[in-house]
Amino acid sequence: MKKISPAHTIQAGWLRFKNQAGLYVAFTVVYFILLTLVSSIANGVGEMFGFLGGVKAPLAISSIISGVAASFLTLGYAHVARKDQLGEPVDFGTFFESFKVNQKPLLQVSVVTALVGLISIFMFPDEFFTISSGQVQDPDEILMVLEDMLANLQENSGTVIGVGLIQLIFSIGLMFSTYKASIDGSDLFESITWSFNVSFPNFFRIFITLLLVGILAVLFTFLTLFIGILAVIPITMLVYYDMFDQVSDDQDMGVPLDEEESI
Repeated sequence: MKKISPAHTIQAGWLRFKNQAGLYVAFTVVYFILLTLVSSIANGVGEMFGFLGGVKAPLAISSIISGVAASFLTLGYAHVARKDQLGEPVDFGTFFESFKVNQKPLLQVSVVTALVGLISIFMFPDEFFTISSGQVQDPDEILMVLEDMLANLQENSGTVIGVGLIQLIFSIGLMFSTYKASIDGSDLFESITWSFNVSFPNFFRIFITLLLVGILAVLFTFLTLFIGILAVIPITMLVYYDMFDQVSDDQDMGVPLDEEESI
């Protein structure tokens, strides 16, 4: 079994970023802009489904659109890292490689992963999203709704924890599926099954890596007065890519790890 090394992964993410820092930072600015535009469009499309009643259906539609778009844009970091790793020339256009190759399998996998993300949406009552969207602005009314929600969540704490764990398991299980689809061109079933097969044996290692990256990202972002977010985002994406690279089927590309290597 190929093991993920958290320390190696974080170091590799930093080194990959440093190798093309200017390019990664420039794309991250465009990444923010494009995601903001897509989010606005997705919200508009979601509102078209308001006739279905409630706020969850429109939110689900907009979340799927935003999630799929985010997958395509995020995979840009991986394509640049892969070509740079192979010693091939990269430019700004390489970040949009996911829109040029293996679009169909990536689209299919992205929809599935976006649907998994909807678990949390259907776990909370409509009132929660009504407050989040700003539709309820009266402080007293907001307080009453929050108190009712808190009481409801306390009564169903077991269900909430169970659903949260299920989403965590699926999120980690599927985390490499988009990479497999976009970089290797694998179909929907192969991408998902392969991702689960390599993720679960590394579940604890992945969790530790994500925890360490999260802590470091928060500290660096605050220490740089949030300007560092332009470096934090690409480094985080490159850490994800390196985890995929370590468990990759491509023996020439995968990072060889000692079977007995500690985390």
